Amino acid sequence: MDPQSPRKVAIVTGAGSGIGRAAGVALLRDGFAVALAGRRREPLEEAVREAGVPAGQALVVVTDITDPASGRNLWARVKDAFGRLDVLINNAGGLVKRTPVVDYTEEFLASVIALNVTQVALFVREAAIVMRKQGKGNIINVSSIAARHGGGPGSVIYGASKGFVSTATRGWAKELVKDNIRVNGL
Repeated sequence: MDPQSPRKVAIVTGAGSGIGRAAGVALLRDGFAVALAGRRREPLEEAVREAGVPAGQALVVVTDITDPASGRNLWARVKDAFGRLDVLINNAGGLVKRTPVVDYTEEFLASVIALNVTQVALFVREAAIVMRKQGKGNIINVSSIAARHGGGPGSVIYGASKGFVSTATRGWAKELVKDNIRVNGL
C-alpha cells in the first residue's frame, strides 16, 4: 500500500473462525486496518497474531451482533479508531441448532432471524450510511449453499434465513450502485 494514501478500513463480523478469520487475516496482511468482531476475544487476538501486523492496524471488538447496543458499540469504536469504512464483510451467522419443524419455538425462530437476517440488514444500513458520505465502498454478505437447497433436516429456518441474505444482497446491489457502493454475496 502506498504510504501516502490513507489506509483502507474493513469490518469483518464473525472474525474468530472460518471464512471470517481468513478474510480478516488476509485484509490485515494486505495493509487494511481491520475491525475484527466476534463473540470471544481469544480467537480474534489469535487472528491478529497470525496476521503479524503492527499495533493499531487491527481493532479487536468482542460483540454480540444480535444485540443492537453491542452493534452500535462496534460502529462507534470503528469510527473512533479509523474514521472511515471501505469494506464490510458481513460474515457472522449460524445454524443456532438443528431443530425439526415440530419443535420450533418463538424463541428459536427469533434467535435464527436475529443472527442471520436482522443483524445483516442493520449492518448493511450502517455501512451504507458511512459509505454514501465517503462516495464509495464495498459490502460483502456471506450466505450459504443452504440458501439454494433449503437446508437439511432441522436446518430449514437457517437455509431460509440465508435465502434472505442472497435475495437482499441482489436488491441492495441494485439500490446502492448509484452511490458507488458495491454489494456482493459469497
